[in-house]
Amino acid sequence: MTAITHVLSSPSVSLLNVIALLSAVATCTWLLMVQPLRLYRYASKRFAIANATLFLYIIAYQNTSIGAFSHSGLLSHLSLFLFALLYQSGVRILFKRHLSLVGLTLVIALVCISSALPFMNSMAMPLSLAIICYMTAAIFFNGTVIKYSALKREFNTLSALMLSIPDGLFIGVLAIAGVSYSSLIFSTAESIWPLSLNMDIALWFGIGLVLLINVTAMAAAVMRLVLKMKFLAEHDQLTGLLNRRAISKTLVSLWLRLSSDNHSATKRERHLRLTKGVLKHNQSDVHKDNNFSVLMIDIDHFKQINDEFGHEAGDYALTFVAQTLSELVRETDYCARFGGEEFIVILTNTTHDTALRRAEAICDHFSKAVWREGANPITLSIGCETATHTKSIDQLLSHADDALYQAKRSGRNQIVAYSSSFS
Repeated sequence: MTAITHVLSSPSVSLLNVIALLSAVATCTWLLMVQPLRLYRYASKRFAIANATLFLYIIAYQNTSIGAFSHSGLLSHLSLFLFALLYQSGVRILFKRHLSLVGLTLVIALVCISSALPFMNSMAMPLSLAIICYMTAAIFFNGTVIKYSALKREFNTLSALMLSIPDGLFIGVLAIAGVSYSSLIFSTAESIWPLSLNMDIALWFGIGLVLLINVTAMAAAVMRLVLKMKFLAEHDQLTGLLNRRAISKTLVSLWLRLSSDNHSATKRERHLRLTKGVLKHNQSDVHKDNNFSVLMIDIDHFKQINDEFGHEAGDYALTFVAQTLSELVRETDYCARFGGEEFIVILTNTTHDTALRRAEAICDHFSKAVWREGANPITLSIGCETATHTKSIDQLLSHADDALYQAKRSGRNQIVAYSSSFS
């Protein structure tokens, strides 16, 4: 097989120079995210090295003066493979996905073997380039799947699709390149010359897509940063539960829903009383879906835990309580750290009696749970109050707090429902 003379026109060279410059700028941008911004440092470092590799790929491609099947051409394709490998690594780190060592080892082994073939037989260059293109596409496909699934879960399908389309198009370009090289195995260089021209166009298109891929990767990083900042703003740093600010917003939302439904609830109640006078429905029983109760929870003798075992053990006790509470409540309920050793649980779709039973189950569970070897079980004091449309949120929280105070004053490790006699 004769070599295919591969000469780039002046406009093509200029275009590739611009793209090389942009890839260099992208490298510097990712390095800025590593230092001094310190944003996703490990992932950003991978993306920076990937862009530097892209720069080398473009330089190697421009200097393929002795034909597309020269060792320079092989170098450019290996650079593209390395770009894909580093990019996928950055995606995995960014979205916290584990690496499949078996699959990665197999891919790298195939690339290494295919890269050695032209040195043993120059006629094997098309096969070598085809394998490299296919493996590069496989690596990129894996990263794209990870990226799409993570963005879909964290945001929505549209965002995931928009940020993954450039990756998919690039995979298509690599697949076309692989098929084109595969066809050269059974063809002469002269008969495949038009296809070679189309390959150049595909490669330029692919290089442009890499830039879009770079932009979408940065957009994904920024979106996840915003999501992380929102999470930190709404969650307690130590326990991971909702913080006081977030649970207050949740209470407002639940109370507004309960209040807005009051008119229809009252109307239905009157109808039930008129048609079935023997039934004693009250407003909280009519619309159970909007009912909710508040459990104000305090860890008994928390200061003694800090004094006896140290503040590190105290922090562990807080995280233990937070995790256990999260496991004991339903997915529709809400848990939050209200401050210090105080927690709050919102039980949705729950009547007052049911809320008390569930509070008793929580107390009973903690009294038997082992949180530290050789230590007494952690006990809880719980104050319970059920929301009504006639109570403001401040009143609701105040009543739950009064009930909690009564539970602590009565000996701790118990549940007390609010009563007007507390006031």
